[in-house]
Formats: sequence, structure tokens, C-alpha cells
Amino acid sequence: MKEIPWRIALSVRLQNGIERRFCGPYDALDFLEHEWPNHGRRYYQAVKDCRAALSRLQTAEVARLSFIDACIEASMPFAETRGSHTPALLKGTSARRRY
Repeated sequence: MKEIPWRIALSVRLQNGIERRFCGPYDALDFLEHEWPNHGRRYYQAVKDCRAALSRLQTAEVARLSFIDACIEASMPFAETRGSHTPALLKGTSARRRY
């Protein structure tokens, strides 16, 4: 599978306090499948959307938003990482607009 980079990478603070950077659905899917702490509804959606993005059946941005939702569900703080800038902290609300 070829990596499809996100326009804006994410930095996630893991439960052990370490920060890890995710640059696309491949990175996110690997972490979700092998190291994710809990498996709720948003986790399963993130796995599905990351796989779909890697197969080009879904956009990388949708996979990114699903990964953000999974981070919120798992109570893992995250930030957008824009180049060499300091990460901008994001609030713990859903990344998607809910209707």
C-alpha cells in the first residue's frame, strides 16, 4: 500500500505520556491495529476509513477526521502539526460536524 499523506499531520499524546506524530492513514491504521488502547465505535470507524483511504475508496481527510474522533473517544489529546510550527492544541470535541 502506498502512503497517502494528510495535508496536516497530527501529534497525539499517548496514555504513557509519549507524543507520536501521524502523517497519514497508513501510520494511523498501523497504530490503531497494533497499539490502540480501547475499541469503541469511533475506533472501528477509524479503522474502516483508514483502510478505505489506502484503497482509494475514501479520502485521506475523512480517514483523518475519523482518527481524530477515535483519539477523542480514547481520551488521547492531539494537536495539528503544521511544518516547523508548534502544534496547535485542539479541543476534545468531535472533529466532524454532527447533524
